[in-house]
Amino acid sequence: MASLCETGAQLFSRFEQKGCFFPLEEHILPQLTTQDVVEIAGGPGSGKTELLYHLVVHCILPDTPWKGLDLGGLNKKVMLINNDLHFNLFRLMKILDRRLRYLLVANSISANVTEISSFINERLKMLDILKCTNCDEFICSLRYLEVAQNRRYVLMIDGIMSFYWSSKMRMSYPTAKIPDSMSIVISLLKNICKNCNFPVIITRRNLVSSPGYDRSLLPASWRNLVTKKLELVFEGCNEKLSNITVHNVISGVKVQCAIGNSGLKVF
Repeated sequence: MASLCETGAQLFSRFEQKGCFFPLEEHILPQLTTQDVVEIAGGPGSGKTELLYHLVVHCILPDTPWKGLDLGGLNKKVMLINNDLHFNLFRLMKILDRRLRYLLVANSISANVTEISSFINERLKMLDILKCTNCDEFICSLRYLEVAQNRRYVLMIDGIMSFYWSSKMRMSYPTAKIPDSMSIVISLLKNICKNCNFPVIITRRNLVSSPGYDRSLLPASWRNLVTKKLELVFEGCNEKLSNITVHNVISGVKVQCAIGNSGLKVF
């Protein structure tokens, strides 16, 4: 009979494998855990990078009050790999600035430009950005993260499929014995997920117009890696706002959002 006793190390290991609750934007990602891999998919202009800005802001803002304001942050470091080269640091700073000013005015709290700028600069120290222009750079970045010490960050990748077709072109030459790059990426992400103990959030541009056929192009190992799937759909514009629907593919829940100068807003 197996022993009913459990050592502290075994208990800790069991909880690590299961994952702990990670309260990042619960309207869009309810019951997110530290072992989840989130796929954010959509066509061009559907708001994938804007949703990343929104999630980055939640992560890097402090979990303690600033000037008496509860900013609802998690105080977590973020490592962002910018494959699509759409992620704009200036845009992120503008979102932070506008949100802070709105909250200060709404709560009748005064702060000068220097105080706001210093606060934003301090929070941006919680964000590291790696820019990749080809598949080899992307794989090298993941290999570095796999072996890096003290990996206490939320990993976000903007454009997991950015190099899909160029890699396929390389694979089309029968004399070039090049391993499947997507298989390498998936293997590295599995190791990073296991060791990092923070969720991994990835955007994926639809490879073709049909979502069903698009998913069939991806290997089964990728579909097995992803635990939460969000599909973003652009619904049009009105009053300087872009309206999108965030569809949780697994639960079926749809959330209406709008994107403006202050970033993404959840209704």
